[in-house]
Amino acid sequence: MKKFLKWTGIVFGGLIVLILLAGLVLYPIGKKKLTQSYSNVQVDAVNIPSDADAVSRGKHVAVIWACTRCHGDDLSGKLINSDPISGSIPIFGSVPAANLTSGKGGVGGYYTNLDWVRAIRHGIKPGNQAEVLMFDYSTMSDKDLGDLIAYLEQAPPVDKNFPPATYGPLIPVFPALGVFMPAARINHQNISHAIGAVPGASADYGRYLFTTCVQCHGESFAHSMKQWKEDDFISTFNTGTLPNGKYFGSTMSSKTITEMNDTELTALWLYLQNPSTAHAQN
Repeated sequence: MKKFLKWTGIVFGGLIVLILLAGLVLYPIGKKKLTQSYSNVQVDAVNIPSDADAVSRGKHVAVIWACTRCHGDDLSGKLINSDPISGSIPIFGSVPAANLTSGKGGVGGYYTNLDWVRAIRHGIKPGNQAEVLMFDYSTMSDKDLGDLIAYLEQAPPVDKNFPPATYGPLIPVFPALGVFMPAARINHQNISHAIGAVPGASADYGRYLFTTCVQCHGESFAHSMKQWKEDDFISTFNTGTLPNGKYFGSTMSSKTITEMNDTELTALWLYLQNPSTAHAQN
């Protein structure tokens, strides 16, 4: 028994040493990815409407594309101290999701058209630094992006400041392993912002909306939903309850999902029935 415990301790200690060594190697690699400058990304302005319908549509976009999940319903932001997907795993650091309003500490008071596009579509701050833990919105259509910015620009001001990000031991390791990669690192220059983006109950529009699902689930998730009936699919996403009566989970029952209307859910369902037939986004 003593020999077993001895060897168990040696193996366990060795694993800890290997993990620490791996961390020492990966940390500077990831830190470089998080702090590098992105000054050569071409940023194209989009039309930003000002009518009430566009602002209302922009609010809808902000919810279903998960902007409010990190920045809050009032868009004043928050400190992210746990993983941005489930919110249950500590990241041993803190990353501010910016205050998007025009209040004190908010970016809304000085962001230009190009600043908004650079930050949302390319994941890059005005100073050419990457947005950390930012989802990839590179495929968002010009229309949705313009409406979203219209909504952000009229958001009531909220005074809220945040301290600088503290990376801790884990946050830089994630991108070094290819996890939670900064959206700024993606080649956005050849991505279409129009294919499949016309709202309607179509598989192409479902593929466009599926971008929001891919952020957490990956592309393979589409094939796991092929056997769902349309009514069950829509009911589950509207109510947060699976056909067998079980709770769908807090993430899948959040406003990001329940805000989707029946046309959007039908489009998603149509795409998920045969994801290989819808046009690719890029």
